[in-house]
Amino acid sequence: MAEIILVASGKGGVGKSTLCTGIAAGLARRGKRVLLAEGDMGFRSLDLLLGLEGNTVFDFADVAQGRCAPADAIQVHGPTGIRLLPAAADPGYLPSQAALEALCRQAGKVFDHIIFDCGAGYGPLAARLARVCGLALLVTTPEEAAVRAAGRVSGFLAGEGLTRQRLIINMIPRVFMPSPAIRDLDDVIDLVGARLIGALPREDAPPLPPGKSGAAARQEMDNIAGRLLGEELELLYQS
Repeated sequence: MAEIILVASGKGGVGKSTLCTGIAAGLARRGKRVLLAEGDMGFRSLDLLLGLEGNTVFDFADVAQGRCAPADAIQVHGPTGIRLLPAAADPGYLPSQAALEALCRQAGKVFDHIIFDCGAGYGPLAARLARVCGLALLVTTPEEAAVRAAGRVSGFLAGEGLTRQRLIINMIPRVFMPSPAIRDLDDVIDLVGARLIGALPREDAPPLPPGKSGAAARQEMDNIAGRLLGEELELLYQS
């Protein structure tokens, strides 16, 4: 069966979707079959990040409602082999719990990893996804508002039974400016309440392809993929 991962954040603009593509590419580079399932209904972006814009005919809703087979909706990113299931066009679309479970059962027969890129914040879809996922990757920047929101999402996910959580701190400035609430990155970890699996500096490097550049942020995305598979890779940030 596939490992099913929920990538979530409390606030938008923290780089969650870019991280999804970079981590997925790192897993694919290691020979894993990866499905990126986009859960930000009505607000697709993964097709743009993967250079697949204009290719969508069927989407998440079509598969979940049984209007097409998963293979008809899933797109292939040639350079990495990542498969993408794009979000529904309707921002109000909410798949049933049964439909999500059926999708995961079907995809789990084909893929090693299913990564759900959930919209920012917390709502009914995040709650339903929490019930089918075995791991949550919580993404935040070091800013107080994003950290506080990530901690809230962590608690909500745990309330749905998704207690296996890891933290990714993204867009760390080269010069960290402490505040009364967040003096350093240890405070970020404590406030969110999840174990750190990755810390990335603020850089403008694109997420793909990983492992092909010395850029620290890009390399750390690839390293996160390795850590998910049990590789002992030194964290960029050491608490």
